[in-house]
Amino acid sequence: MQALYDTYEKSAHLVGIEDETGCILLPIAHSTQNAQIEVAVNLDGEFKSACRVEKAQAVTLIPVTEASGSRSSDIAPHPLCDKLCYVAGDFAQYVNRKKAKDYYQAYITQMEEWHRAGCHEFVEAIYRYLAKAVLIRDLISAKVLTLDGQGMLNDKEKIEGIAQADVFVRFCIRDERVKGLGQVWKERGVYNDYIRYYLSTQGDLDLDYVTGEYCICSEKQPSKIRNSADKAKLISANDSSGFTYRGRFRERREANSIGYASSQKAHNALKWLIERQAFRRFGLCVVVWNPENRGLPDWDKDTYDLFYEDEEYAQADVAKAYADRVNDALAGRHADIDTDNTDIVVLSLDAATPGRLAVTYYQQISGSEFLRNLKYWHTSCAWNMSYKKGKGTVLMAPAPEDIALAAYGTERNGMLNIDDRLMKDTLKRLMPCILGKHRLPADLVRSAVENASRPQAFSSYNYRKVLEIACALIHKRYADEKKEDWEIMSLDRNWDNRDYLYGRLLAVAHKVEYDTFSESERGKRETNVIRFMSHMVKYPSNTWKMLGLKLLPYLGKLHQGMQVRYEKEMQSIYDLFLPDQFNTQAPLGEEYLLGYYCELSYLWKNMKDEEEDENE
Repeated sequence: MQALYDTYEKSAHLVGIEDETGCILLPIAHSTQNAQIEVAVNLDGEFKSACRVEKAQAVTLIPVTEASGSRSSDIAPHPLCDKLCYVAGDFAQYVNRKKAKDYYQAYITQMEEWHRAGCHEFVEAIYRYLAKAVLIRDLISAKVLTLDGQGMLNDKEKIEGIAQADVFVRFCIRDERVKGLGQVWKERGVYNDYIRYYLSTQGDLDLDYVTGEYCICSEKQPSKIRNSADKAKLISANDSSGFTYRGRFRERREANSIGYASSQKAHNALKWLIERQAFRRFGLCVVVWNPENRGLPDWDKDTYDLFYEDEEYAQADVAKAYADRVNDALAGRHADIDTDNTDIVVLSLDAATPGRLAVTYYQQISGSEFLRNLKYWHTSCAWNMSYKKGKGTVLMAPAPEDIALAAYGTERNGMLNIDDRLMKDTLKRLMPCILGKHRLPADLVRSAVENASRPQAFSSYNYRKVLEIACALIHKRYADEKKEDWEIMSLDRNWDNRDYLYGRLLAVAHKVEYDTFSESERGKRETNVIRFMSHMVKYPSNTWKMLGLKLLPYLGKLHQGMQVRYEKEMQSIYDLFLPDQFNTQAPLGEEYLLGYYCELSYLWKNMKDEEEDENE
C-alpha cells in the first residue's frame, strides 16, 4: 500500500488526464463503470436526447461514496451516474421489483444534499432534470427503451447484453452555453467539486497505517481493481460470521486502519498501473513499475523481442559476446533506473473467490538489482533458438509462456496447447526465477526434458522448439549450480559424461539415416532415432545395440568418404566412455539432450561443408 500511495503522490500531476494509451489516473472518491445509456440535458435541466452507448465507448468515470464504491446487494447509490433503478424516479411504474421506489429515493436524497452544499453547474442541471422523475418516459420516447404488451419494460430486450431494467446511465450536457462535448465524466471541475464536497461530509479521525497520521479512515475498500467488472477486493474484513479476527482484536480497525484518501490513492494507482502496463492473461495479473514512472523492460518477453525486435540481429558466436550485448542493451535503454536509489516494485494478483483478491507475489528491489537479475535470466537461460519464424537461429532466452508450452504443452492441430490454469500456475512459478534470480523448479525442467524425449508426439517444428527450450532450461540449471566455466552451448568433444556421449551417438545415427533420404522423404519420414528415442532414454544400452544394427544399411548407402567420417566420429565418441559405463542399464539423464543437440548442430554444419569440399 505504501509503494502504491507513493506512486500516486509522485504522479499527482497526471490525475484526471487521459494519457496516450487512453488510461486515466482516477481522482480520489471516483471509480469507473460501463455505461449502456447516455442522456443529454441542457443547463436548465431539460431533456435533449438519449442514445445507447457502444461497448468500446462504455467506460465511464463516476463519483462514488465509500458505501457505493464497495456495494453488493444493499441500497447504496452513486452520487451522480448510476443504474436505471437509482436515477429513474418513474422506475416503479415500468418495472415490478421489490423496493423499486427506495432506490430512487435514496439516490435523489443524497444528490439533494450535494446540491444544497453547492455544486458544479453540470451537476445542478442533472439534479433538476432527475427531480422531475420522468427519465424512463423520455427514454421510451427517444426509442432507447422498449415496452412489452403490458406497458412494462421488455425484460427480453437487452442493451450490450444487459437487461433494460439493469442498464447503467451516464449524463452529458448539450447546451450552446457550454463549450466542448459536455461529457460530465471527463469534466475536471466536476471531479474537484465532488472531492471537496465528499471529504467535507466525513467524520471521525483515526490512525492511518499508511501515512502514520490521524485522518478520516475507511472501513470499506474499493473493488474493480483489475477491470471495471471486477468485484474482488484487496482489503476486506467481515466478522459477522466466521469470526475472522475475534480473539485477537476487538474491532477491525485494530487489525488494519487505512485513511480514506490513502486507500483511494493506493487503489487508484494500482488500477491505473494495471490498465497501462500489467500482464493480464490466463487469469494472472502482474504489474511491474517504478514509482517515478520510469520505463522498464518487460519481464515476460524473450530476449529477441525485448532487445532486438527493432534492429537487425547479428548472432553472437560465444556466450560472452551475447552476455555483453544483453548488458549493453539494458544499460543503454534503462540507464535511468540502474541505480541503488531507484525502486522497482513487482506485484502479482489473483482471486481465489469472486470477492477476495490476493497478493500472490510481491518484491521491492533497487533498479540496479532488477537489471542484474534480468540480465542473469537472459544469459543463464539462453540457447540457440530456431523456432522464431523468419529470424533464423537466434541466441536468446525463451519467453516464460514458451517455457510453459515446452514443459507441459500437448500438440493439437499443429499448435502447442496448455490449460489456462496450468499456464497461470507455471508463470507464477517462473516469475521469481526471472525477477528474483531463483532456481528453476526441478519438476518443470524434468517435464521439459520428458517432452523433448518424445519427438513423435510433435511436428518437426514444435519438437525443435521443445528441444531447444529444454536445453535452455538445463543451461539455466548448470548456471545456477555455478558450472559457468564450461561452455555448455557448443559441442564439448572431450566431456566423458555417459549421458552426454549417448546423446552424441543418437545425433550421429539420426544424421546418417537422414542423409540417405530422398528430397521427397525429408521432413516426412522419421528416422529410427526419432522412433526409439523415448525407449532409448529408459534402456540406453540395449536400445543402442538395436539402433546400431539398424544403422549399418544406411551407412552402406553413403559414399565412402562420408561413411568413413561418420564412423570416425562414432569411434571418437566410443573412446570417451569410461570402463563399464557403456553397458550400464541406468536411464539417461538430461545431459543426453545437450549431447544430442550440440552434436547434431556440429554435424549439420561440418559434415555439409566437408561433403561440399569433397564434391569439388
